[in-house]
Amino acid sequence: MNKSNDNFLIVQNSIDIEQNKAIEILHSEDDLIKPYALLNVDKFNSQQEADLFLFHLTNQANPIREACAIQLCEIGANEFLKTENNLKILSDGICDINPNIPRALICLISCDENFCSLMLPFLFDKIFQLLEDFRVYEVEFGAFCENKMKNRKNHAKNKKLFNLYWCLEALAEFLPKNFKNEDKILKIIEETINFLDYTIREKTAKILVKMENPPKELLHKLKNDENFYVKNLVYGKICDDSNIK
Repeated sequence: MNKSNDNFLIVQNSIDIEQNKAIEILHSEDDLIKPYALLNVDKFNSQQEADLFLFHLTNQANPIREACAIQLCEIGANEFLKTENNLKILSDGICDINPNIPRALICLISCDENFCSLMLPFLFDKIFQLLEDFRVYEVEFGAFCENKMKNRKNHAKNKKLFNLYWCLEALAEFLPKNFKNEDKILKIIEETINFLDYTIREKTAKILVKMENPPKELLHKLKNDENFYVKNLVYGKICDDSNIK
């Protein structure tokens, strides 16, 4: 986190604003005070208030987006957040470049089973679009399977990699335990299991072990992964199946 964000977090609770005034500020263009206004909204009294609040989760300055995500966790899941437009905004927020934002949103959504179910289609759309983007990069850079300098230094690709990391983390948290082996989830796993970045393979393993009957060949591949953290995630699942060698 950069210095300006540190300063924001240090003083974020130093301004006490009544909720009516906070909502009024959110209607304004005063971006300096908006983070404090967001942190003083304790609940949503209407769909309009929720929509206004969610508007500040994307395409805003970093302190505004971060305050919005943090305060959403304090407010908690509610029906106002579950409209189609707000679900789309939340899925965009999970791809934020500031890790505090996807972390907060995943915490918020994962506490509500219905919320998780509603978010999954939007999350699948994000993941499949990212995987398509990587296929495009692969043509030019060897996007995720080759350890080349031009590949590691590709800023646009690394940003997509960061987005995919958080989308996979969200998918792992939103899927119920022992979920059925849906084709689209297997399709995701079969691609991400081959990524050079071990953090992507680690999230892939986290998803795989939640399956009711994960494919043995995929478990076997992760069992033999060169990275300890990846192997460690599948260890318990493998121990439950004596057929995995």
